[in-house]
Amino acid sequence: MEEIIRFIQSQERFAVTSHARSDGDSIGSELGLALALEELGKTVHVFNADPHPRPYNSLPGIHKIRVTDRVEGNYDGLFVLECNDLKRPELKGLDEYFVINIDHHPKTKPFGDLNWVEPSAAAVGEMIYHLVKALQVPLTPEITTNLYTAILTDTGSFQYSNTGAGTFLVVSDLVNNGADPNAIAQSVYMTQPYSRIQLLGMLLNTLELHPSKKIALITLTQEMLQKTGASASDTEGLVNYALSIQGVLLAAFFREEAKNQYRVSLRSKDHYDVGSVAEHFGGGGHKNAAGLLVQGSFKEARDKVVSRLEKLLD
Repeated sequence: MEEIIRFIQSQERFAVTSHARSDGDSIGSELGLALALEELGKTVHVFNADPHPRPYNSLPGIHKIRVTDRVEGNYDGLFVLECNDLKRPELKGLDEYFVINIDHHPKTKPFGDLNWVEPSAAAVGEMIYHLVKALQVPLTPEITTNLYTAILTDTGSFQYSNTGAGTFLVVSDLVNNGADPNAIAQSVYMTQPYSRIQLLGMLLNTLELHPSKKIALITLTQEMLQKTGASASDTEGLVNYALSIQGVLLAAFFREEAKNQYRVSLRSKDHYDVGSVAEHFGGGGHKNAAGLLVQGSFKEARDKVVSRLEKLLD
């Protein structure tokens, strides 16, 4: 972090990005960092490959995010947040810049010119908080709202095993400086479009329980999205309904991306490391939350993933 601080202090123009298919931690961290750098008088632009999910519409600075397929411009440094490699943002032109890699995934390799990987952090938002404090930037309500949202969502509302005592010290300071837990929770969790609830009903009808009763599967098709008018971003967090079943330890959400291609979100309880399952297929993530892309018919994709989940149970 010290090297990153010196770099920030010595430069003026920055770009910020994170992984494709944005989530709360990626967006909250991007905006929290961008707003903090602007407090220092820096020029900052935020680039993402995909539009942000609806629950984050009201985040301060959300209008700053430019949806594009390429990063272009004259920048002294490019911050890449919450990514395990330079491919994860799914943006062109990233290798043309001086890259600052900030991540908390335990298996992230140092792919940047400067690298700060902190597996003990509950979220990248927690790391950005410490960076902002070290830069002596005032914690404005706009910054704290974004960082609180990042931490809230990446800890599963403080339910996941990555939540520690230090996390609560951080969010306590964020709340003391303007983050409103009730307003943020209402915005993130209580403003769901009707199409998402319709989609949830369809998804629950696909629910499968493994013979062990410890693995649950749900499946989303492109036809379901078309029928409900929902977007792919409306599916964020729906895998947790499968995981919430009593006795279920592992959950998988299969989302049809194209013919014979499925994006799979994995969730787990306790010590079961679904991150290792995702890594086997070229994906990644955390111990209790991870994702991957798998090719083949639905039956082939399901059998491949379930086979690895069965080994994890064993």
